[in-house]
Amino acid sequence: MTSATAQAVQPTELVPDAPHRSRPLALATATLGLGLAVNSLLGPLATGVIVYHYGPSMTFQGIGLDAVALVLAAPLALVAAVLTSRGHRAGPVLALAPAGFAAYMMPQYVVGPDYLGLPGNNQRAIPFDLALFVLSVAVLLMAWRSQSARPAGTPRSDRVLRWVLVGVAVFIGLGRWLPALGDAMSDQATAGSYLDNPTAFWLVAFLDLGIIVPAALAAAVGLWRGATWARTAGWAVVGWVSLVPASVAAMAITMQLRHDPLTTIGNTLFLTAVGVVLTLAAAALYVPLLRRPRAR
Repeated sequence: MTSATAQAVQPTELVPDAPHRSRPLALATATLGLGLAVNSLLGPLATGVIVYHYGPSMTFQGIGLDAVALVLAAPLALVAAVLTSRGHRAGPVLALAPAGFAAYMMPQYVVGPDYLGLPGNNQRAIPFDLALFVLSVAVLLMAWRSQSARPAGTPRSDRVLRWVLVGVAVFIGLGRWLPALGDAMSDQATAGSYLDNPTAFWLVAFLDLGIIVPAALAAAVGLWRGATWARTAGWAVVGWVSLVPASVAAMAITMQLRHDPLTTIGNTLFLTAVGVVLTLAAAALYVPLLRRPRAR
Protein backbone atom coordinates (compact mmCIF):
# COMPACT_ATOMS: atom_id res chain seq x y z
CA MET A 1 0.00 0.00 0.00
CA THR A 2 1.42 3.37 -0.97
CA SER A 3 1.68 6.22 1.49
CA ALA A 4 -0.93 8.20 -0.45
CA THR A 5 -3.37 5.28 -0.26
CA ALA A 6 -2.71 4.83 3.45
CA GLN A 7 -3.44 8.50 4.09
CA ALA A 8 -6.66 8.27 2.08
CA VAL A 9 -8.13 5.49 4.22
CA GLN A 10 -7.17 6.97 7.57
CA PRO A 11 -10.00 8.70 9.49
CA THR A 12 -9.89 12.46 9.58
CA GLU A 13 -11.40 14.88 12.09
CA LEU A 14 -13.53 17.94 11.53
CA VAL A 15 -14.20 17.47 7.85
CA PRO A 16 -16.52 20.27 6.69
CA ASP A 17 -20.03 19.15 5.85
CA ALA A 18 -20.47 20.93 2.51
CA PRO A 19 -24.28 20.85 2.24
CA HIS A 20 -24.54 22.89 5.43
CA ARG A 21 -21.93 25.49 4.53
CA SER A 22 -23.78 28.71 3.98
CA ARG A 23 -22.09 32.07 4.28
CA PRO A 24 -25.35 34.04 3.83
CA LEU A 25 -26.98 32.08 6.65
CA ALA A 26 -23.94 32.54 8.89
CA LEU A 27 -23.82 36.27 8.22
CA ALA A 28 -27.57 36.73 8.73
CA THR A 29 -27.54 34.72 11.96
CA ALA A 30 -24.60 36.69 13.36
CA THR A 31 -26.32 39.95 12.45
CA LEU A 32 -29.49 38.79 14.16
CA GLY A 33 -27.55 37.94 17.32
CA LEU A 34 -25.93 41.37 17.40
CA GLY A 35 -29.31 43.00 16.77
CA LEU A 36 -30.89 41.14 19.67
CA ALA A 37 -28.05 42.21 21.95
CA VAL A 38 -28.37 45.86 20.90
CA ASN A 39 -32.13 45.79 21.37
CA SER A 40 -31.69 44.38 24.89
CA LEU A 41 -29.09 46.97 25.88
CA LEU A 42 -31.23 49.85 24.65
CA GLY A 43 -34.26 48.74 26.66
CA PRO A 44 -35.13 48.86 30.37
CA LEU A 45 -32.58 46.16 31.20
CA ALA A 46 -29.58 48.46 30.71
CA THR A 47 -29.57 51.97 29.25
CA GLY A 48 -33.30 52.73 29.12
CA VAL A 49 -32.92 54.55 25.80
CA ILE A 50 -36.06 52.76 24.60
CA VAL A 51 -38.95 53.41 26.98
CA TYR A 52 -41.89 51.15 26.22
CA HIS A 53 -45.47 52.28 26.71
CA TYR A 54 -45.82 49.77 29.54
CA GLY A 55 -47.01 49.81 33.10
CA PRO A 56 -44.73 48.55 35.89
CA SER A 57 -45.62 44.85 35.48
CA MET A 58 -45.00 44.78 31.75
CA THR A 59 -41.77 46.75 32.23
CA PHE A 60 -40.53 44.12 34.68
CA GLN A 61 -41.39 41.43 32.16
CA GLY A 62 -39.50 43.35 29.49
CA ILE A 63 -36.40 43.36 31.71
CA GLY A 64 -36.57 39.58 32.09
CA LEU A 65 -37.11 39.12 28.37
CA ASP A 66 -34.17 41.36 27.47
CA ALA A 67 -31.95 39.47 29.92
CA VAL A 68 -32.64 36.15 28.21
CA ALA A 69 -32.18 37.72 24.77
CA LEU A 70 -28.81 39.13 25.83
CA VAL A 71 -27.50 36.15 27.81
CA LEU A 72 -28.92 33.22 25.82
CA ALA A 73 -30.42 34.14 22.44
CA ALA A 74 -27.69 36.46 21.17
CA PRO A 75 -24.75 34.17 22.10
CA LEU A 76 -26.58 31.16 20.66
CA ALA A 77 -27.00 33.05 17.38
CA LEU A 78 -23.28 33.79 17.25
CA VAL A 79 -22.40 30.14 18.00
CA ALA A 80 -24.80 29.02 15.27
CA ALA A 81 -23.19 31.48 12.86
CA VAL A 82 -19.70 30.16 13.59
CA LEU A 83 -20.75 26.53 13.24
CA THR A 84 -22.62 27.27 10.01
CA SER A 85 -19.61 29.06 8.54
CA ARG A 86 -17.51 25.95 9.32
CA GLY A 87 -20.01 23.64 7.69
CA HIS A 88 -21.06 21.95 10.94
CA ARG A 89 -24.37 20.10 10.76
CA ALA A 90 -25.53 21.72 14.04
CA GLY A 91 -25.21 25.26 12.69
CA PRO A 92 -28.53 25.53 10.81
CA VAL A 93 -30.34 23.64 13.59
CA LEU A 94 -29.10 26.04 16.26
CA ALA A 95 -29.88 29.03 14.03
CA LEU A 96 -33.55 28.08 14.18
CA ALA A 97 -33.61 28.89 17.91
CA PRO A 98 -32.71 32.62 17.99
CA ALA A 99 -34.59 33.17 14.74
CA GLY A 100 -37.77 31.62 16.12
CA PHE A 101 -37.29 33.53 19.38
CA ALA A 102 -36.97 36.87 17.58
CA ALA A 103 -39.86 36.20 15.19
CA TYR A 104 -42.03 35.34 18.21
CA MET A 105 -40.97 38.29 20.38
CA MET A 106 -40.66 41.21 17.95
CA PRO A 107 -44.44 41.50 17.33
CA GLN A 108 -44.91 41.69 21.09
CA TYR A 109 -42.50 44.64 21.29
CA VAL A 110 -44.55 46.47 18.67
CA VAL A 111 -48.17 45.45 19.30
CA GLY A 112 -48.13 45.01 23.08
CA PRO A 113 -47.50 48.57 24.34
CA ASP A 114 -50.34 50.93 25.27
CA TYR A 115 -49.33 53.81 23.01
CA LEU A 116 -52.19 56.16 23.87
CA GLY A 117 -52.61 55.36 27.55
CA LEU A 118 -49.04 55.24 28.92
CA PRO A 119 -45.89 57.36 28.37
CA GLY A 120 -42.97 56.07 26.37
CA ASN A 121 -41.00 56.43 23.14
CA ASN A 122 -40.67 52.89 21.75
CA GLN A 123 -42.58 53.88 18.60
CA ARG A 124 -39.27 55.37 17.42
CA ALA A 125 -37.68 51.92 17.62
CA ILE A 126 -40.36 50.19 15.54
CA PRO A 127 -38.29 50.34 12.30
CA PHE A 128 -35.49 48.53 14.15
CA ASP A 129 -37.95 45.96 15.54
CA LEU A 130 -39.38 45.46 12.07
CA ALA A 131 -35.89 44.96 10.61
CA LEU A 132 -35.10 42.32 13.27
CA PHE A 133 -38.39 40.58 12.57
CA VAL A 134 -37.74 40.43 8.81
CA LEU A 135 -34.18 39.25 9.45
CA SER A 136 -35.41 36.54 11.84
CA VAL A 137 -37.86 35.24 9.25
CA ALA A 138 -35.10 35.23 6.63
CA VAL A 139 -32.84 33.23 8.97
CA LEU A 140 -35.68 30.80 9.66
CA LEU A 141 -36.21 30.20 5.95
CA MET A 142 -32.51 29.82 5.16
CA ALA A 143 -31.91 27.54 8.14
CA TRP A 144 -35.00 25.50 7.25
CA ARG A 145 -33.78 25.07 3.68
CA SER A 146 -30.27 24.13 4.78
CA GLN A 147 -31.52 21.71 7.43
CA SER A 148 -34.09 20.13 5.09
CA ALA A 149 -31.32 19.25 2.64
CA ARG A 150 -30.01 16.72 5.15
CA PRO A 151 -32.13 16.46 8.32
CA ALA A 152 -30.05 15.94 11.44
CA GLY A 153 -31.12 13.21 13.82
CA THR A 154 -31.54 9.49 14.39
CA PRO A 155 -34.57 7.24 14.93
CA ARG A 156 -33.92 7.38 18.67
CA SER A 157 -33.66 11.18 18.73
CA ASP A 158 -36.82 11.34 16.61
CA ARG A 159 -38.71 9.39 19.29
CA VAL A 160 -37.47 11.70 22.03
CA LEU A 161 -38.21 14.73 19.89
CA ARG A 162 -41.73 13.48 19.22
CA TRP A 163 -42.55 13.15 22.91
CA VAL A 164 -41.04 16.54 23.72
CA LEU A 165 -43.24 18.12 21.06
CA VAL A 166 -46.36 16.42 22.43
CA GLY A 167 -45.49 17.55 25.93
CA VAL A 168 -44.98 21.13 24.79
CA ALA A 169 -48.32 21.19 22.96
CA VAL A 170 -50.22 19.71 25.92
CA PHE A 171 -48.61 22.02 28.45
CA ILE A 172 -49.17 25.19 26.42
CA GLY A 173 -52.66 24.32 25.20
CA LEU A 174 -54.12 22.81 28.36
CA GLY A 175 -51.88 23.83 31.23
CA ARG A 176 -50.99 27.36 30.21
CA TRP A 177 -53.97 28.72 28.29
CA LEU A 178 -57.09 26.72 29.10
CA PRO A 179 -57.61 28.25 32.57
CA ALA A 180 -56.50 31.72 31.41
CA LEU A 181 -58.89 31.72 28.44
CA GLY A 182 -61.73 30.56 30.65
CA ASP A 183 -61.27 33.68 32.77
CA ALA A 184 -60.60 36.08 29.89
CA MET A 185 -63.67 34.94 27.92
CA SER A 186 -66.01 35.27 30.89
CA ASP A 187 -68.33 38.24 31.33
CA GLN A 188 -66.02 39.74 33.93
CA ALA A 189 -62.36 38.74 33.84
CA THR A 190 -60.49 38.76 37.13
CA ALA A 191 -56.91 37.75 36.28
CA GLY A 192 -54.47 40.57 36.95
CA SER A 193 -52.26 39.70 33.97
CA TYR A 194 -55.24 40.11 31.64
CA LEU A 195 -56.53 43.32 33.21
CA ASP A 196 -53.06 44.88 33.21
CA ASN A 197 -52.61 44.54 29.42
CA PRO A 198 -55.33 42.67 27.49
CA THR A 199 -53.65 43.41 24.15
CA ALA A 200 -50.43 41.65 25.15
CA PHE A 201 -52.48 38.80 26.66
CA TRP A 202 -54.39 38.11 23.47
CA LEU A 203 -51.33 38.54 21.26
CA VAL A 204 -49.35 35.90 23.15
CA ALA A 205 -52.38 33.59 23.29
CA PHE A 206 -52.83 33.98 19.54
CA LEU A 207 -49.17 33.16 18.83
CA ASP A 208 -49.07 30.19 21.19
CA LEU A 209 -52.37 28.61 20.21
CA GLY A 210 -52.29 29.60 16.55
CA ILE A 211 -48.67 28.77 15.73
CA ILE A 212 -46.70 26.93 18.43
CA VAL A 213 -49.25 24.29 19.47
CA PRO A 214 -50.32 23.36 15.89
CA ALA A 215 -46.68 23.30 14.75
CA ALA A 216 -45.65 21.04 17.64
CA LEU A 217 -48.53 18.61 17.03
CA ALA A 218 -48.00 18.57 13.26
CA ALA A 219 -44.29 17.86 13.69
CA ALA A 220 -44.99 15.11 16.23
CA VAL A 221 -47.47 13.42 13.87
CA GLY A 222 -45.05 13.83 10.98
CA LEU A 223 -42.24 12.20 12.96
CA TRP A 224 -44.53 9.32 13.91
CA ARG A 225 -45.30 8.78 10.23
CA GLY A 226 -41.64 9.12 9.21
CA ALA A 227 -41.97 12.35 7.21
CA THR A 228 -38.58 13.93 6.56
CA TRP A 229 -39.92 17.50 6.83
CA ALA A 230 -41.07 16.76 10.37
CA ARG A 231 -37.51 16.71 11.69
CA THR A 232 -36.91 20.25 10.54
CA ALA A 233 -40.26 21.40 11.91
CA GLY A 234 -39.52 19.62 15.16
CA TRP A 235 -36.14 21.30 15.51
CA ALA A 236 -37.78 24.68 14.87
CA VAL A 237 -40.19 24.10 17.76
CA VAL A 238 -37.34 22.85 19.95
CA GLY A 239 -35.51 26.10 19.17
CA TRP A 240 -38.52 27.99 20.49
CA VAL A 241 -38.58 25.72 23.56
CA SER A 242 -34.91 26.37 24.27
CA LEU A 243 -35.42 30.12 24.72
CA VAL A 244 -39.03 31.26 25.17
CA PRO A 245 -39.94 29.29 28.35
CA ALA A 246 -36.68 30.54 29.89
CA SER A 247 -37.71 34.10 29.07
CA VAL A 248 -41.13 33.55 30.68
CA ALA A 249 -39.38 32.27 33.81
CA ALA A 250 -37.05 35.30 33.78
CA MET A 251 -40.08 37.59 33.55
CA ALA A 252 -41.69 35.94 36.56
CA ILE A 253 -38.45 36.08 38.56
CA THR A 254 -37.99 39.77 37.76
CA MET A 255 -41.57 40.53 38.81
CA GLN A 256 -41.03 38.62 42.05
CA LEU A 257 -37.79 40.46 42.82
CA ARG A 258 -39.52 43.79 42.15
CA HIS A 259 -42.42 42.79 44.44
CA ASP A 260 -44.96 43.02 41.66
CA PRO A 261 -48.47 42.32 43.01
CA LEU A 262 -49.47 40.46 39.83
CA THR A 263 -47.23 37.50 40.60
CA THR A 264 -46.85 35.03 43.44
CA ILE A 265 -44.04 32.89 44.76
CA GLY A 266 -45.90 29.75 43.69
CA ASN A 267 -46.36 31.01 40.14
CA THR A 268 -42.72 32.09 39.94
CA LEU A 269 -41.46 28.72 41.14
CA PHE A 270 -43.75 26.88 38.74
CA LEU A 271 -42.71 28.92 35.68
CA THR A 272 -39.06 28.66 36.67
CA ALA A 273 -39.31 24.89 36.98
CA VAL A 274 -41.02 24.64 33.59
CA GLY A 275 -38.40 26.87 32.00
CA VAL A 276 -35.54 24.83 33.43
CA VAL A 277 -37.05 21.49 32.40
CA LEU A 278 -37.83 22.55 28.84
CA THR A 279 -34.49 24.29 28.36
CA LEU A 280 -32.61 21.21 29.61
CA ALA A 281 -34.73 18.99 27.34
CA ALA A 282 -33.82 21.14 24.35
CA ALA A 283 -30.15 21.13 25.35
CA ALA A 284 -30.19 17.33 25.64
CA LEU A 285 -31.47 17.11 22.08
CA TYR A 286 -28.84 19.53 20.82
CA VAL A 287 -25.82 17.83 22.42
CA PRO A 288 -25.62 14.85 20.00
CA LEU A 289 -25.67 17.24 17.05
CA LEU A 290 -22.60 19.03 18.35
CA ARG A 291 -20.53 15.86 18.09
CA ARG A 292 -19.19 15.94 14.58
CA PRO A 293 -19.07 12.44 13.06
CA ARG A 294 -15.69 11.14 11.94
CA ALA A 295 -15.28 11.05 8.16
CA ARG A 296 -13.31 8.31 6.48
